[in-house]
Amino acid sequence: MLKLIKWPGKNIWGGLFIFIRTLGALAMQKLIAVLYGPAGTTLFSHFQNLISLFTQPVQDVVAQGIINAYPNKAFSRKSLYHTAIIALLILFFSTSIILGLTNSFSNELFTFSFYKWCLIILAILVLCFQSIASAILIGQQKLKTLSFIHLIQWTVIISFLLYLKEPLSNTLLYYLVILALFTIIFYACIFSELKHFRLANYSIDKKVIHHFKQFLLMGLAVWLSSKWVDYFIREYAIELFGQSETGYWQAVVRISEAYRGLFISFLLITFYPAISKLFNNNLKSLKTHVIRQMRLISFLSTLFFVFVYLLHPQILQMLYSVDYLAASPLFKLQIFGDVIAFLSFPLALVLMATVQTKAYVICEIVSATTYVLCIYLGSDLGIKILVLAHITRFISYFFLVLFFTHKSLKIA
Repeated sequence: MLKLIKWPGKNIWGGLFIFIRTLGALAMQKLIAVLYGPAGTTLFSHFQNLISLFTQPVQDVVAQGIINAYPNKAFSRKSLYHTAIIALLILFFSTSIILGLTNSFSNELFTFSFYKWCLIILAILVLCFQSIASAILIGQQKLKTLSFIHLIQWTVIISFLLYLKEPLSNTLLYYLVILALFTIIFYACIFSELKHFRLANYSIDKKVIHHFKQFLLMGLAVWLSSKWVDYFIREYAIELFGQSETGYWQAVVRISEAYRGLFISFLLITFYPAISKLFNNNLKSLKTHVIRQMRLISFLSTLFFVFVYLLHPQILQMLYSVDYLAASPLFKLQIFGDVIAFLSFPLALVLMATVQTKAYVICEIVSATTYVLCIYLGSDLGIKILVLAHITRFISYFFLVLFFTHKSLKIA
């Protein structure tokens, strides 16, 4: 969602916004680990993944479309918001149907009643609308406001859940409901933007529809190759290895996702705008810039992962508990895959900046397929196959994005 933050003086708040979101997510993981152990970590991760199946396409297609279009005065705000709402509802109900057909609302893992499931679905829908409000705040450059809202949001969630110490199913429900209730605050902050907006005065523009379509293919590719793959692989892992052992793997994955997310967000704020500008002005300079930045990223990534490798026992204890030291062998393997991931992401952003949509989609789908096949074919190796598949996935991803960037820019 931060791809288009280019305004001088705003990057510090963009960075703080990313940091608060990451720190809040890690604090929530810590709370779950302390209160419910590895099995709780597994179910919380699975519940978050369920939520993201709805919210991720909304963020990548709808919210990103708003952020990109907001500075462009050629787009009617009225038509932009109407189209965004229609797109959000289509994505939301499509996901609901798919999950219903795959029996994902059963009580095999979660002990929710029918009425609680209804509340969960309603809360997720409200959370999807929160993405629109957040995108408008980013479009208005109100990153300071966003940072404070997220700080208050996570403070309330952690404090409330720590005070209650309810059974896990109730904790998951309260967590989602509190997230959704903060939508009121988000919309209060954009009241001046929406006070003249009337849903009854429906307006839609073909130009706006075309604008959102450009985000659809890449957004859906990421949605399928990450969120859906993660959801069903986690269910497969729970079936094979149990909730507790899967929880150790999920603890490692969550740490990995946290620093990978920070890295990607940093690239979206700094690297992506620069290469987008150079692509439109000077291809030769783009090649030089990418090569220079890749050398710097390689050096800094090596230092970072040496630090993580040496201190991984302390990191596991700090972010979870001493019981999670059993995840150390998995963490050490995960780090190797993450090194390759760090080298892949800048090249993937080059594909995005140079509008190589088909190449980007191919990279996502092929690497996801490699990941799934490795897990299914190597399940006899035990739980470590999950991190070995992670390594294999990013090796294939790296060579794919390198091939396509070399083909277009002769970067090697």
